[in-house]
Amino acid sequence: AVADAMIQKRAITLNGAGAYNVLTEIFKVIDLKYDLLTRVRKIYGAGAQTNIPVLTARPAKPSKTQSEGATGITADSTAAMGATTITPYAYFSEVPISAEAIVQGAANIAGELPSIFADAFAAAMMFGMLDGTGDGVMTSLFTDGALTKDTNCAAAGIPAWKDFIGLAGKAKAYAHKPVIITNSTFVGELLSSTAASVEGLKMELLTRSNIRGVEVIESDYAPATYAAGNVVAVALDLSNYVFAIAREMTIEPVKAPGTAVTYYQAVNFMNAKPVLAANGWQLKAV
Repeated sequence: AVADAMIQKRAITLNGAGAYNVLTEIFKVIDLKYDLLTRVRKIYGAGAQTNIPVLTARPAKPSKTQSEGATGITADSTAAMGATTITPYAYFSEVPISAEAIVQGAANIAGELPSIFADAFAAAMMFGMLDGTGDGVMTSLFTDGALTKDTNCAAAGIPAWKDFIGLAGKAKAYAHKPVIITNSTFVGELLSSTAASVEGLKMELLTRSNIRGVEVIESDYAPATYAAGNVVAVALDLSNYVFAIAREMTIEPVKAPGTAVTYYQAVNFMNAKPVLAANGWQLKAV
């Protein structure tokens, strides 16, 4: 149907039951190609906004302060139910396909499109998650304040073993399944370090991609700058980061005057942010 419609140069709009198949297929390919994206949460909904009910904090630590038969006990106000709102924005991807490909290879075009568009949308998701600005686009984990627990490097310059050891310790004491995300440049510096007494740590990082038992995820989408105040690594449970994705996707082949190329255009609506900013750590350069 896709190939026939492209040959006839008529628009295709997929929604309702059809949209489920398209979205499922595209994001299944994304999950296969980008391991980090398989581990974050995705919420699908056609609404203009996605509201996620959350507890704003953990309940207070219980204590024995009440006498037998006490009345009028003060309620715990430490934890309160709230909502995190994520507003999806339109994301556009375009694939030009030649007339020769449509006519001579039409049987394969539909099968290739999920992989082609998966690459495009996954790149946008990874960039938004790790390098976005948060001003109308996805809130990056590396945006200052996206996660509100801070820890500073011990000295100016590239973060060192001491900094990552401390970050791992804070994360594993707080989160159930924490990971550390940082740029590959910083991991390379750790592995090439000649500091004394770090050989065991280097072996753990090299063979298991762990620091003190906390998984380290390298990504070149994460920033590699380390000026004072820059976030050089983050630590969190990845279930705390949520993508809100609208179910409707429009897919339209467009024929421009003066060319035999058909431009196959896809539009999806998505956005992302941490659900609870307090449930994560940012390691900052000094």
